[in-house]
Amino acid sequence: MSTQAIADRIAQKKQELEALQQVQQLSENTAAHCQELNRQMAKIVTQYTSILSIARGWSSAFENATLVDIPQTHANDDESEQPESVVRIPSESC
Repeated sequence: MSTQAIADRIAQKKQELEALQQVQQLSENTAAHCQELNRQMAKIVTQYTSILSIARGWSSAFENATLVDIPQTHANDDESEQPESVVRIPSESC
């Protein structure tokens, strides 16, 4: 094998090594991005689970609540024919 052929072969192997190193770097970057994505998704799932738990608690509280009517007074009590407004709130005696 001539000196030039050996030099060409070494240059080719260097190029192949550089390409493999680039692929390895891309793979490591992708793995890091996937780990970060998985971490973020785990946080979202935890938050969503908490939100659903709170919503179930509120739903249960309102389903089991005794509602009472609270008349709303108006600042201008002018004895007009306007109907009295009422707000329904959960009673504390549940």
